[in-house]
Amino acid sequence: MKKRGSQLGSSSSTERPASEAGRLSRSDGSEHPSVRAGRLGRPHGLNGFLGLYVDPEDLVHFETGSTVYIKDTPYIVRTIRRADKGHQVVFENVASREEADAIRNEDVFVFDRRTLKEHEFWPDDLVGLEVRPGGGKVVAVNHGPAQDRLVIERDGVRFEVPFVDALVPVVDVDGGFVETAEIEGLTEPSS
Repeated sequence: MKKRGSQLGSSSSTERPASEAGRLSRSDGSEHPSVRAGRLGRPHGLNGFLGLYVDPEDLVHFETGSTVYIKDTPYIVRTIRRADKGHQVVFENVASREEADAIRNEDVFVFDRRTLKEHEFWPDDLVGLEVRPGGGKVVAVNHGPAQDRLVIERDGVRFEVPFVDALVPVVDVDGGFVETAEIEGLTEPSS
Protein backbone atom coordinates (compact mmCIF):
# COMPACT_ATOMS: atom_id res chain seq x y z
CA MET A 1 0.00 0.00 0.00
CA LYS A 2 1.42 3.32 -1.03
CA LYS A 3 0.95 6.50 0.90
CA ARG A 4 -0.15 9.17 -1.57
CA GLY A 5 2.35 12.01 -1.99
CA SER A 6 4.69 10.51 0.55
CA GLN A 7 7.89 12.24 1.56
CA LEU A 8 8.91 9.62 4.09
CA GLY A 9 12.12 7.67 4.35
CA SER A 10 12.67 4.09 3.28
CA SER A 11 10.08 1.46 3.98
CA SER A 12 12.68 -1.30 3.94
CA SER A 13 11.92 -2.10 7.55
CA THR A 14 8.54 -3.44 6.43
CA GLU A 15 9.92 -5.92 3.92
CA ARG A 16 9.71 -9.56 4.91
CA PRO A 17 11.06 -12.70 3.34
CA ALA A 18 8.54 -14.49 1.15
CA SER A 19 8.82 -17.53 3.39
CA GLU A 20 7.25 -15.51 6.21
CA ALA A 21 4.90 -13.31 4.24
CA GLY A 22 3.06 -15.48 1.77
CA ARG A 23 2.67 -18.97 3.15
CA LEU A 24 0.09 -20.18 5.61
CA SER A 25 0.11 -23.75 6.83
CA ARG A 26 -2.99 -25.89 6.95
CA SER A 27 -3.73 -28.53 9.55
CA ASP A 28 -2.54 -31.21 7.09
CA GLY A 29 0.88 -29.49 6.81
CA SER A 30 0.41 -28.24 3.24
CA GLU A 31 0.85 -24.58 2.39
CA HIS A 32 -1.39 -22.20 0.53
CA PRO A 33 -0.74 -18.68 -0.73
CA SER A 34 -1.79 -15.79 1.49
CA VAL A 35 -0.67 -12.66 -0.38
CA ARG A 36 -3.62 -11.04 -2.17
CA ALA A 37 -2.45 -9.79 -5.59
CA GLY A 38 -5.77 -8.71 -7.07
CA ARG A 39 -9.46 -9.42 -7.53
CA LEU A 40 -11.33 -10.75 -10.53
CA GLY A 41 -14.29 -8.91 -12.02
CA ARG A 42 -16.94 -9.95 -14.48
CA PRO A 43 -16.31 -12.02 -17.62
CA HIS A 44 -15.63 -10.20 -20.91
CA GLY A 45 -16.48 -11.93 -24.17
CA LEU A 46 -16.74 -15.65 -24.82
CA ASN A 47 -13.08 -16.71 -24.47
CA GLY A 48 -12.67 -16.64 -20.69
CA PHE A 49 -11.36 -13.10 -20.15
CA LEU A 50 -12.15 -11.57 -16.76
CA GLY A 51 -11.85 -8.03 -15.47
CA LEU A 52 -8.89 -7.68 -13.11
CA TYR A 53 -8.66 -5.19 -10.27
CA VAL A 54 -4.98 -4.87 -9.46
CA ASP A 55 -2.56 -2.19 -8.29
CA PRO A 56 -0.12 -1.29 -11.07
CA GLU A 57 2.78 -2.43 -8.89
CA ASP A 58 1.25 -5.92 -8.63
CA LEU A 59 0.94 -6.50 -12.39
CA VAL A 60 4.23 -8.40 -12.15
CA HIS A 61 2.24 -11.32 -10.72
CA PHE A 62 0.13 -11.51 -13.91
CA GLU A 63 2.82 -11.86 -16.57
CA THR A 64 2.19 -14.56 -19.18
CA GLY A 65 3.06 -17.97 -17.72
CA SER A 66 2.81 -16.83 -14.08
CA THR A 67 0.96 -19.02 -11.61
CA VAL A 68 -1.63 -17.45 -9.32
CA TYR A 69 -4.14 -19.07 -6.98
CA ILE A 70 -7.90 -18.67 -6.89
CA LYS A 71 -9.77 -20.58 -4.18
CA ASP A 72 -6.49 -22.47 -3.50
CA THR A 73 -6.43 -23.76 -7.09
CA PRO A 74 -3.45 -22.86 -9.29
CA TYR A 75 -4.18 -20.93 -12.50
CA ILE A 76 -1.59 -20.13 -15.18
CA VAL A 77 -1.90 -16.71 -16.81
CA ARG A 78 -2.38 -17.15 -20.57
CA THR A 79 -2.38 -13.40 -21.25
CA ILE A 80 -3.28 -10.05 -19.77
CA ARG A 81 -4.46 -7.04 -21.71
CA ARG A 82 -5.14 -3.41 -21.01
CA ALA A 83 -8.81 -2.42 -21.16
CA ASP A 84 -10.63 0.91 -20.97
CA LYS A 85 -11.02 0.76 -17.20
CA GLY A 86 -8.11 -1.40 -16.12
CA HIS A 87 -6.99 -4.86 -17.15
CA GLN A 88 -8.43 -8.15 -18.32
CA VAL A 89 -6.83 -11.53 -17.78
CA VAL A 90 -7.39 -15.04 -19.14
CA PHE A 91 -5.99 -18.25 -17.67
CA GLU A 92 -4.84 -21.46 -19.38
CA ASN A 93 -7.52 -23.52 -17.63
CA VAL A 94 -10.37 -21.06 -18.35
CA ALA A 95 -11.59 -21.32 -21.95
CA SER A 96 -15.20 -20.15 -21.86
CA ARG A 97 -17.41 -17.46 -20.42
CA GLU A 98 -19.04 -20.08 -18.17
CA GLU A 99 -15.69 -21.16 -16.73
CA ALA A 100 -14.78 -17.50 -16.19
CA ASP A 101 -18.10 -16.86 -14.46
CA ALA A 102 -17.28 -19.64 -11.96
CA ILE A 103 -14.34 -17.60 -10.58
CA ARG A 104 -15.92 -14.15 -10.99
CA ASN A 105 -15.39 -11.75 -8.04
CA GLU A 106 -12.78 -14.02 -6.43
CA ASP A 107 -9.54 -12.79 -4.87
CA VAL A 108 -6.30 -13.81 -6.56
CA PHE A 109 -3.43 -14.92 -4.34
CA VAL A 110 0.31 -15.54 -4.74
CA PHE A 111 3.00 -16.90 -2.42
CA ASP A 112 5.51 -14.06 -2.62
CA ARG A 113 5.06 -10.42 -1.78
CA ARG A 114 6.60 -8.03 -4.23
CA THR A 115 9.48 -5.90 -3.01
CA LEU A 116 8.25 -2.67 -1.52
CA LYS A 117 9.28 0.61 -3.01
CA GLU A 118 10.22 3.60 -0.95
CA HIS A 119 7.21 5.08 0.91
CA GLU A 120 5.17 1.88 0.73
CA PHE A 121 3.93 -0.22 3.62
CA TRP A 122 2.13 -3.51 4.04
CA PRO A 123 -1.23 -2.93 5.72
CA ASP A 124 -0.51 -5.57 8.38
CA ASP A 125 2.64 -3.64 9.37
CA LEU A 126 0.51 -0.57 10.10
CA VAL A 127 -2.09 -2.34 12.21
CA GLY A 128 -1.18 -2.11 15.89
CA LEU A 129 0.91 1.05 15.59
CA GLU A 130 0.41 3.69 18.28
CA VAL A 131 -1.15 6.97 17.09
CA ARG A 132 0.55 10.20 18.13
CA PRO A 133 -0.06 12.82 19.40
CA GLY A 134 -3.73 12.14 20.25
CA GLY A 135 -3.38 8.52 21.32
CA GLY A 136 -5.06 5.39 20.14
CA LYS A 137 -4.03 2.55 17.85
CA VAL A 138 -4.33 1.71 14.17
CA VAL A 139 -6.77 -1.24 14.16
CA ALA A 140 -7.34 -1.72 10.42
CA VAL A 141 -6.65 -0.30 6.98
CA ASN A 142 -9.55 0.35 4.60
CA HIS A 143 -8.68 0.45 0.92
CA GLY A 144 -10.40 2.97 -1.32
CA PRO A 145 -10.23 4.13 -4.92
CA ALA A 146 -8.87 7.59 -4.05
CA GLN A 147 -6.69 6.68 -1.08
CA ASP A 148 -6.39 4.16 1.71
CA ARG A 149 -7.60 5.07 5.19
CA LEU A 150 -6.20 4.15 8.58
CA VAL A 151 -8.90 2.98 11.00
CA ILE A 152 -7.96 4.34 14.40
CA GLU A 153 -9.48 3.36 17.72
CA ARG A 154 -9.26 5.89 20.52
CA ASP A 155 -11.16 5.60 23.80
CA GLY A 156 -13.28 2.76 22.41
CA VAL A 157 -14.40 4.75 19.35
CA ARG A 158 -13.24 4.12 15.78
CA PHE A 159 -12.68 6.71 13.06
CA GLU A 160 -10.83 6.85 9.75
CA VAL A 161 -7.97 9.09 8.64
CA PRO A 162 -6.98 9.25 4.95
CA PHE A 163 -3.48 7.81 4.55
CA VAL A 164 -1.97 10.89 2.88
CA ASP A 165 1.08 12.99 3.80
CA ALA A 166 -0.92 15.98 4.95
CA LEU A 167 -2.78 13.90 7.56
CA VAL A 168 -0.22 11.17 8.36
CA PRO A 169 3.15 12.92 8.03
CA VAL A 170 5.20 10.29 9.90
CA VAL A 171 5.13 6.49 9.79
CA ASP A 172 7.76 4.77 11.92
CA VAL A 173 7.15 1.02 11.75
CA ASP A 174 10.34 0.21 13.70
CA GLY A 175 9.41 2.78 16.38
CA GLY A 176 5.85 1.46 16.54
CA PHE A 177 3.94 4.66 15.79
CA VAL A 178 2.33 6.95 13.26
CA GLU A 179 1.80 10.67 13.67
CA THR A 180 -1.50 12.14 12.54
CA ALA A 181 -2.49 15.75 12.09
CA GLU A 182 -5.08 16.58 14.72
CA ILE A 183 -8.04 18.07 12.88
CA GLU A 184 -11.22 18.76 14.81
CA GLY A 185 -13.99 16.50 13.62
CA LEU A 186 -11.63 14.19 11.74
CA THR A 187 -9.31 12.83 14.39
CA GLU A 188 -11.55 13.19 17.41
CA PRO A 189 -13.91 10.37 18.27
CA SER A 190 -17.49 11.56 18.28
CA SER A 191 -19.46 10.86 21.44
